[in-house]
Amino acid sequence: MSRPDTVLLQASNKNIENRLEAINGTYILSPPDVIEIDVNDNPELKTRAIIRPDGNIFFPLLGDIYIEGLTPLEIREKIHKLLGRYLKELPEEAVSVEVVGFKSKKVYIYSYGHGIREIPFTGDLTVLDAITQSGLLGRTANQRGIKVIRGESDTVEKPQKLVVNLHDIIKKGKTERNIVLRPNDIVYIPPTLLGRIGFAAQDILNPTQPVQNLGAAAAGAQYNALGFGGIPTTE
Repeated sequence: MSRPDTVLLQASNKNIENRLEAINGTYILSPPDVIEIDVNDNPELKTRAIIRPDGNIFFPLLGDIYIEGLTPLEIREKIHKLLGRYLKELPEEAVSVEVVGFKSKKVYIYSYGHGIREIPFTGDLTVLDAITQSGLLGRTANQRGIKVIRGESDTVEKPQKLVVNLHDIIKKGKTERNIVLRPNDIVYIPPTLLGRIGFAAQDILNPTQPVQNLGAAAAGAQYNALGFGGIPTTE
């Protein structure tokens, strides 16, 4: 590829794997996420709980349980082990844990000239999902050059920039390129050349426009601070 810091994700198996991992238990829970716990043949134990600021939830029979930082699968294992003191021979598969309220994590959609929006991260949120929810895909958007900026984390050693061809996803049905996002990802929607010229003309004709776009300018500055550059602010 011409730009070593740009990765184009095309393999459908990777996309499917990421989505399944997100759904099946890699989502790390934090306050104030909401979970629902069910125990087969024990309807009195069915519980919907908000994770409190101290990282605990209340569960019948067991009282307070600390679950912050755990995945749904890890919570299931923990509750199954604790319930084993009272419900003998309870199979692990009898306990289910589902995230029903994604409250603690977000992704950010930054559209040049239109501003930035926060979207709740739901574990299996895709680029198309997030852009659709944001309402920031304008007529001047360069759909072939959508960028996903992924910062450093426990699983990512250095910031990454992933290029997504939204045009192919929408017009050609190439959904394997519709990658699953991660918490704190930034999705950048660049303008076409004509769009960039149009925004520049607006700034000249309407001197107050840069003031109105301070939020978008700040988002662009944050993007550039990650070390990628190449995204001018609207100032």
